[in-house]
Amino acid sequence: MHGKWGSIPTTALHENTVAASALSNELVAAEVCEALGLATGPLTVTPGRRPVMEIAGVPHELIRWTARRSDQIAACLAELDDEHVTAVDDDGEPKFLLVISEQARATLSQIAARETRPPKRETQPLAQLRAWWKASAILTSWVAVGVINSFQEHARAAAAAIRDRVTAVADVALAAVDVTATVFVMNDGGRFHRRHLLAEARRHLSLVLRGRRRDLGLDDQIVATAITTHCLDIGEPKTARGLEPGYRLYTARWALSDLPARRPPTPAPDPDRQPPADPGAPAAPRHRLPLNYERALLAGSSPTVMPG
Repeated sequence: MHGKWGSIPTTALHENTVAASALSNELVAAEVCEALGLATGPLTVTPGRRPVMEIAGVPHELIRWTARRSDQIAACLAELDDEHVTAVDDDGEPKFLLVISEQARATLSQIAARETRPPKRETQPLAQLRAWWKASAILTSWVAVGVINSFQEHARAAAAAIRDRVTAVADVALAAVDVTATVFVMNDGGRFHRRHLLAEARRHLSLVLRGRRRDLGLDDQIVATAITTHCLDIGEPKTARGLEPGYRLYTARWALSDLPARRPPTPAPDPDRQPPADPGAPAAPRHRLPLNYERALLAGSSPTVMPG
């Protein structure tokens, strides 16, 4: 600035990572859904945690098929967690606290990702990769071959059903209440900054709009309404930066006891059962893949026996 060299404000980038990620997820989903005629829907991945938005009509088993890398990292992280809490020094005393801190967990997660990272492969043509992905999905995901072969039509039918029964109305006033209550409950001590409200507003819009595009600045309108109507400014800035709107500290105008009881979280899908397309239909049991199929697939050859 002004002809002088400077550095990127990494602190501000780090602070706004969650809000930026929520915006990226929202915009990418909307662009994909609009271009292909799809919609999104909430999927509970971890019990007790907020659902994530996925493309509607994608079978759970197919999502699990794409999560093999995540499963490897999670398994390695569990081993590292155990090593961390059981580590002792030369005197036999525990080296670390039994409760893993957030900073230690972040470090262990990086180690797990690095240790499980597969070697890089040579560049392959897209057509060859798509053929490989399709064959792998048919052999290892246990999703019906007909669904995989007509995947886009299947997802479009699910999107049409969502559009018929879900009206995408982003009510700013109601959204402001929901966003403030969620941030108030989820943040330590009920204190938060504008960026926390902004990230939650974008998640709220993703849930309501189901892959539809929204008006530019709608997230900012929700945050502005939340701050002026439902929040108290409790910041006592000691620096000039503390006076900036993005660094003001807020809390809700209500007490926790004033909020309605939170509903228990939706149980996560059973990984050994195929979620039905129709919520009223029974789930089909999952079959395991014979060991020789997986070995042959990983080796890049054809299995000798087809599953029956």
